[in-house]
Amino acid sequence: MTFVLGILGDLLLGWLWWLVPEEVDRRRDLKRLLDGEVRCSMRAIDRRVLNIGTNWSGGIAHIERGMLRFSPSVGIVGDRMVPVHSIRRAPTPNALAGDVAGVGFIITTNGGELMVRFPTVVAEEVTALLADTTADPDETSA
Repeated sequence: MTFVLGILGDLLLGWLWWLVPEEVDRRRDLKRLLDGEVRCSMRAIDRRVLNIGTNWSGGIAHIERGMLRFSPSVGIVGDRMVPVHSIRRAPTPNALAGDVAGVGFIITTNGGELMVRFPTVVAEEVTALLADTTADPDETSA
């Protein structure tokens, strides 16, 4: 009987282990956004852009208005400063791959275009922040 209960317990734990990681990732992504960070994958579209190649790199990006500082953990080595001139949704999400499952975007920089993928739960907030290049109220009053 203990053997059967052990197997049932393992099945239940396995089922929960399948559901829980997505919720944990979602909550971590929301918490990271409060700190100005987001998980992302990034690559250049057709040539090297800002010393970023066409292979996917994954890591954490620190975001602020009009600027993304990418700290890779997979792929390229060294932080990259990415000034965002414009951002738009990528045309076909199925054409994108990378470490971060989510929504794909194309960022136009002063060096060319990059494909970036953000987690779905924070993608709209991140793109709104990156697209906002208006000056701070404190800067305009000074």
